[in-house]
Amino acid sequence: MIFLKRTPLWLISGVLYGLSWPIFQQVNLSFLAWFAFVPLFLFLEKNTDNFTKSITSSFGTVVIFEMIAAGWLFNFPTTTLNVLLMFFLEDIWFFFPFFIFYFFQKKFTFQKSIWLFPFIWMIWEWIYLELEFTMGTHLSAYSQSSNLWLIQYIDITGMWGISFWLLFFNVLTFKAYKNCNEELFSLSFLKKISFIALLMLGIPLIYGMYSANKYKDLKGKNLNVTVVPTQFTAKELLNPENYYWIIENTLKKTDSLALRMKDKGIYSDLYVWPESGLVYSLQESNLEAILFEAVTDWKSALITGGRSIKDTIREEENGGNYVSGILISHKDRKPSYHHKTVLSPGQEGIPYHSLLAKIPNFPIKENDPRFFNKGKHSKPIELITKNNTSFLIGVSLCFEQWYPKHWAELSKNGAEIYTHLAAEGWYGDVGFMTFMANVSRIRSIENRKQTVRSANIGISCFIDQFGRTTKINDKPYLPVNKTLIASNSTTFYAKNPNFFPFLVGLIFLIVTIKQSLT
Repeated sequence: MIFLKRTPLWLISGVLYGLSWPIFQQVNLSFLAWFAFVPLFLFLEKNTDNFTKSITSSFGTVVIFEMIAAGWLFNFPTTTLNVLLMFFLEDIWFFFPFFIFYFFQKKFTFQKSIWLFPFIWMIWEWIYLELEFTMGTHLSAYSQSSNLWLIQYIDITGMWGISFWLLFFNVLTFKAYKNCNEELFSLSFLKKISFIALLMLGIPLIYGMYSANKYKDLKGKNLNVTVVPTQFTAKELLNPENYYWIIENTLKKTDSLALRMKDKGIYSDLYVWPESGLVYSLQESNLEAILFEAVTDWKSALITGGRSIKDTIREEENGGNYVSGILISHKDRKPSYHHKTVLSPGQEGIPYHSLLAKIPNFPIKENDPRFFNKGKHSKPIELITKNNTSFLIGVSLCFEQWYPKHWAELSKNGAEIYTHLAAEGWYGDVGFMTFMANVSRIRSIENRKQTVRSANIGISCFIDQFGRTTKINDKPYLPVNKTLIASNSTTFYAKNPNFFPFLVGLIFLIVTIKQSLT
C-alpha cells in the first residue's frame, strides 16, 4: 500500500489501462479498463489550475498505456526511429481528449465537466478514425474485445457504443468514490459500486441474451470454405528470391489438400489464402494461368491477397498499383478484385497523397511505384460455385479490419460472408495475435455475418455472428474446413454506421450549450 501511495496516479492509470488490453493469451484483464482512468481523474481534479501538470500527466498516461499495449509494434521490420515517430504521433492523438477536457473543466468546473468526458472521448475517437494519417489500432473499444457476452449491442451502436460505455463506467466509479469521501473500502462505496456494476453490466447482458435468441439460427445458403494459413517470416516475405518458393509452397499445400478431399468425396467451394498469398503481380509471369488451372482442377475458387496488382475493377480507376484481394474461380477466366481501401500510412501509402501531389514540386508523385493506390469501393465480390450458386463475398485486407465503415459498406452493398486476409508475421510471435483476431470478431458482431480469417503466422479461424471462433487446431500451419451460412440481412449499425456518434455529438452539443447559458 505504501508503494501505491507513492506511485503517481497518472502512472497507475497508464499501467491499468495498458494491462487491460487483450495481448496476454489465456488471460483476460479487460475489467481493469472499467476503472483505469479513475486515478488520473483524481490527479486532474487536484490540478485543475495547473495546465502543465494536467497536460504532462495525461500525456504520460497515454505513453505508458502505449508502451504496454502496443509494444509489439517495435517488431515491425523498419527502423526504430520510424516506430518511435509512429508512437509519438499516436500518443498525441490519444492525448487530445484530455487536452480538450482541460479547457472545459476551466470553464464549467471539474465536477460538471467530468460528465462530458465520455462524450469528448468517443467523439474524438470517431474523428480520429476518419483521418488518413492514423493507425486505428488502439481505440478504447478493443480493450473489451474478449468480452463477447458484454459487447453484443454493437450491432446497434458499433464499436463506438463500447467506447462511450467504458468511459462512462469510469466516470460513474470516480463519482461514487468522491461521494464516499475517497474511502475505497467503506460500506457506502461498496454499495454504490455494486449498483453501478449491476447497471453497467446488466443492461448489456440482457441485450446479449436477446441477441442470442434473435440470431441463433441464421437463414441462408451454405458455403463450404477451407482456410489455408501460412507461416512465412517477415524476412522470407521481403526477400524477392523467395517469391516463387512462397507461392509454390502454398499452392502445393492447397493442391494436396484438394486431392485428399476429393478422394474422400468432399469438396470446398472456396479456398482462402492470407493477404501475403501472392507476393508479386499476376502479370509478372504465367501465374494467373497456373492458378486458373489449379482452381479448375479443384472445381472451386481461391481468394488470396496480392501486391503490386495493376489490374482494374472499374474503368474510372485508370489502372494503378494496388494491394488487392483477388478471386480466381473456375467459373470465370478473368479474376475479380477488391482493391484495399485503407492503406498503412507511410508503408503502403502516403496520407492524403492525391492532395499533396497537387502541390508544385512535391517530391513524391502520386504514381510513385514505392507506394500503392487506394481502392475507392467497398463492394463484395461475386463467387459462383460449381453448383451455380451465387455468393457475395466481402473482402477485408489486413489494415481494413480496423475500419468498421468498410465492413458496414460491404454489408450494405450485399455482402453475405466476410473474408479477412491478414499478414501478421511482421510483428513477431507475440501476444498481439489474440488482439488482432479479436478485432475481426468485433466486425463480425457489428454486422452479424460469419467470417473466414486467413492469416500468415497470426490466428486463422472461422468466426460466427456472435464473435465466437473456431481456431486452426493446435497446429497453425494446418488447413481447416467449415460450412458457413451466408446471411443477406443488414444490422441497424451497418445501415447507419454514424448514427451513434452523431447522437452522442448532438447530446454533447445540447448539454454544452445549456451549461454555457447557465
